Amino acid sequence: MTASLPRTLVAAMAIAVLTLLVFAGASHGAADTGTFQFQEPLFGTVDFTDTCLGPGATGTVTGTGTGVGRFTQNGPPTFAFHAHGTFTADFHVDFADGRSAVGTLLDHTSFSGTYGSEVTSTEATQGSATLHDRAGQPLGSLTIHAISHVTWKDRNDNHQPDPGEFTANVDHFRLTCA
Repeated sequence: MTASLPRTLVAAMAIAVLTLLVFAGASHGAADTGTFQFQEPLFGTVDFTDTCLGPGATGTVTGTGTGVGRFTQNGPPTFAFHAHGTFTADFHVDFADGRSAVGTLLDHTSFSGTYGSEVTSTEATQGSATLHDRAGQPLGSLTIHAISHVTWKDRNDNHQPDPGEFTANVDHFRLTCA
């Protein structure tokens, strides 16, 4: 339930997408546009002990995520890719202390890259949830705000993230209890 992916994962995804573009078969200099849609199960662990939820706020998250968006890619000579869209996550968290939370997150995402050059990824997330006690009775509401931005430039053209190649890295997460 963090707002962003680890920097190395973002860079690895970028490399994979951009490598595929080389072999995509787009005609010389032509742009290809389209849409995408996917749905996936959500699962993992969260640790909110340093937030307003306090001790015992570690747990397991499950749910479903749905993404939709648009993309544009260029063929040779530029090999550029841009995608933007939204990701909606309906989730349930079972905390170690018996509390639980049920809610929804909406993430707006923008991703751009060029083969062997620069990748930029930005995510803005907001969401809300209802916190419940062990018996399932509502305790209050949670509000989630997050922003993440990564810019990576492959200075040595090895298609791997190396120290010093991240020129921007913003990762801010705020959880408010009411």
